[in-house]
Amino acid sequence: MPIERRILLRELSQEEFDHLDAVVMSHAYASQNKLGRLFDERVYENEMAATLRAAGCEVHTQVPVKVVHRSFQKTYYFDLVVNDLLYELKTVATLVSEHEAQALHYAMLGGTNRAKLINFRAGRVQGKLCYNPLTDLKRSGARFQTSDWRPKSAACELLLRQLHNVIDDWGTHLSFRLYNEAMVHFSGGEARCLQRVSVGALGTHVVQSHAPGWAFLVTGVTSGIADFRTHLSRLISHLDLTGMHWFNFNHAMIACETLESES
Repeated sequence: MPIERRILLRELSQEEFDHLDAVVMSHAYASQNKLGRLFDERVYENEMAATLRAAGCEVHTQVPVKVVHRSFQKTYYFDLVVNDLLYELKTVATLVSEHEAQALHYAMLGGTNRAKLINFRAGRVQGKLCYNPLTDLKRSGARFQTSDWRPKSAACELLLRQLHNVIDDWGTHLSFRLYNEAMVHFSGGEARCLQRVSVGALGTHVVQSHAPGWAFLVTGVTSGIADFRTHLSRLISHLDLTGMHWFNFNHAMIACETLESES
């Protein structure tokens, strides 16, 4: 998998994790007690890094990991790595599922089985451990559901082939937004792919277009799929489009559907 990792993270035993995390969290509490809860994220990151290094820990901040496929590349940055344990820092009202999804995404990118969120903005420091059970090898078993896929041109066939190629390289379960960025890139980039389509007298709506009259959408819907499909059909019916190809990432299953306008 062409995921370029500057630091290789060793898998910690439960005992090692418990001891290290207790140290890190004690410094997180001390940082909030010292600084309060209203600073930007980077301030807490720098404070944590300095105090943990002074305590004898090996600390890295803003650790880059690059995801590459042919001419596409994207670099992510891990906030804090302490003795092989990955931490993602937040300054939000409260932690939500989207933050957990990001932490799991980072754990997979880092090839590690744990990542922990630390939130400094709440009244008391919040910590949320996110466990990643998927090794790189386990993320290689993609299943494509194509019973409702109807390519309308060579450009449509190329779109699906590009998605296959990307998943062959990166595996599944990463953020669907990453796969979407790659598909936009290979469809000509944002300048060519993103287009405003008429909604009659109501205005315009931005879509990702790979061929005249056709758009594509990448989502990560794992529940309420039928309801989402209903609303997607309504969207298409009001747009000046022939139809849309929908790629939905549901864990290891990628459903590829073609929805045509009825107007």
